Order: sequence, then C-alpha cells, then structure tokens
Amino acid sequence: MTTGGYPPPQQDPRTPGGYPGGAPSYGTNPPDYTQQFPQYGTPQYGAPENGAPQYGAPQYGAPQYGAPQGNQYGAPFGGPPGFPGPDPNFGAGTPGQLLPRLGARLIDGLIVGIPMGILTGIMLLASGGSGFVEFFMTVVSGVVAFGYWTYMESTQGATIGKKILGLSVVAPGGGNPTLEQAAKRNAFVALQIFSGIPLLGLLTTLLSLAAYVGIAVTIEQDADKQGFHDKFAGGTRVRKS
Repeated sequence: MTTGGYPPPQQDPRTPGGYPGGAPSYGTNPPDYTQQFPQYGTPQYGAPENGAPQYGAPQYGAPQYGAPQGNQYGAPFGGPPGFPGPDPNFGAGTPGQLLPRLGARLIDGLIVGIPMGILTGIMLLASGGSGFVEFFMTVVSGVVAFGYWTYMESTQGATIGKKILGLSVVAPGGGNPTLEQAAKRNAFVALQIFSGIPLLGLLTTLLSLAAYVGIAVTIEQDADKQGFHDKFAGGTRVRKS
C-alpha cells in the first residue's frame, strides 16, 4: 500500500524502528554534524588555530614616494632613466665670424669647381665646343655644388672647408641641420644652375652676387652671426668648433 503515490521507506532490521539512523523525529532541530566533524566547521577568520593561516584583513601601508635627490638613474642632462638627454652645451660655442666662413666657402668652391671645370673642359673638347654641352655642364655644375653643400651640412654638420677652419653648422634645436634646412640655407647656390641660359644667365649672376653681399652684411649686423640664409632655414647657426 502506498501513500500519496510514493512507496513507503524500506525498514532496516538492524536499527530501532527499522529506519536508518533511528526513528525519524519530526518537528525537531536537525542534529549538528559540525560537532562530530570539527574540521569541517565554520572557519574563523582572523583567529588562527593549530597553525591554520589567519585570514584577517591585510594592512596596506601607504608607500612613501620621496622625490629622488639628484640624478639617481644615470641619465645625464635630464634625460629619461637609462637614456642620455641632449647635451645642453651642444652648439653653444663661439659664433663663427665672417672671414672664416668666407674662407670656408672659398675652399669648398675650389673643391667643387676644380673637378667640374676639368670635366667641363674635357666635354667641350670632345664635342668641338658645342653650346648644348656647355649649357648642360653648367647645369650639372650647379646641381653638384648645391648637392655638395646640402648633403655635407645635413649629414656631417659641416663641409670640408668648414671642417678645415674649425666651423660647424648647427640646427635650431641642436645637432646637424635636416636635409630641408640645409637645402634652404644653400638655396642661393642653386642659382648657378641657370647661369648657362642666355640673358637669364646674367640675371642669375647678379642675383648670386647680391645674395653673397646680403649674407655678409647680415652676418656682421647680427649679434649671433646669423645670415639671412640661416634665418630662412629656420634659425641655423655656424659655430666655432
């Protein structure tokens, strides 16, 4: 016979009342099994027993971030830790005077002009004095001269003539000028490219002469010895090495 559609529980003949664990008691509190198995009892946080770890709230002290005294990271000149910053004395030497700079320009003119003059003479002899060859070599000479000054100043910080006389060109922020700055600084040299064109050649020659005179005058009048070509390039400077 079943009650409510469920089979009655099976009786255990080894226990009183026939039920496992004794006769069930209805309406009473269930037995406290934690008393029989204390190791599974409720953990006590913050009160260690028998070497058990304490789970108290950790104490997090506020770190002390003191300002470092002096340069503790080995970074000279105020650079980031481990990386040297720019040398504040770079380019801070004596400004290059007019006469040494003019001497360097003459030396460089010979360095470029002599080989190109020899090459032009050879080409004219080989062509029988062709006017086109003469014009072509004039253009080539102008390109080589402009490229020489631009390349040397942007990569070496000085042309050969400047190195001989102990001069160097410094960018506005220090270091070598960029390619653009060096090109602007020597733009007047590129006028030589047009000197072989009839009628226009005379005009470019006069413009080149005016540029050299203007540079000399502005160098002498400026306290930092900057010519107008230096200011046109963004503020380049010539320094005595």
